[in-house]
Amino acid sequence: MRVLLAGPIGKLATEAAGMLDARCFSVDPVPTGEEALQHSRQDSYDAIAFDVSLADMPGLEFVRRLRSARCQVPVIALVRQLAPRERARLLDAGADDVVALPCEAEEFAARVRAVGRRARGFTQSVLQCGPVELHMNSRLARVNGQDLRLSPTEFRVLQLLMLRKGALVTKTSLMDALYNDPDEPEIKSIDVLMHRLRKRLAAGGAAALISTVWGAGYIVRDPGAPLPTAESAIRLNGAGLAVH
Repeated sequence: MRVLLAGPIGKLATEAAGMLDARCFSVDPVPTGEEALQHSRQDSYDAIAFDVSLADMPGLEFVRRLRSARCQVPVIALVRQLAPRERARLLDAGADDVVALPCEAEEFAARVRAVGRRARGFTQSVLQCGPVELHMNSRLARVNGQDLRLSPTEFRVLQLLMLRKGALVTKTSLMDALYNDPDEPEIKSIDVLMHRLRKRLAAGGAAALISTVWGAGYIVRDPGAPLPTAESAIRLNGAGLAVH
């Protein structure tokens, strides 16, 4: 999952980033609310987390501006201590969760996964498409009931595709979700990664799980569902991904 994380360096956001990085989330940290608002318009995220003590604006204003800009990405407010009334105001403004830090890293990661799932229409931690099951909490993949061995990167790609089942995922979106440093590999590395992932799926009996939309990207779809054309990808792409 790709998470936008807003907050001053050395405070709550840094603490949260460490917990998510250790659990294979892709984290884009920014120090201010304004930068986070800009990133939310330009890039695609599975969740946005922010320190309510932003340097440039109150946390409540940040949430309101996100929602007034029609940003539908799940939002998590990070706090040390906050009165119940203030928590309620954040939730009423459009935040999906309020998390008090410090907390157990596994709990925090689970709450981020949970808001991301609910936003995509999933209520359980197990994603399923055809014969493939993806257990997000335990990070296990199964095909036809048999364990499928995946590398951490392969698991992240499959999770991203299955969370967006039926919607186009572009190569650029995959690059952004997997790599967030200036020395990221060339985009052709996605072709190599997808070839390897498809080979593993085929060996387990799920060769048709991932389809290519030529000139656009990749899509995971239920058995028998039609494959969209590149021209219809924008219309089908209701998950908020940018089409490149």
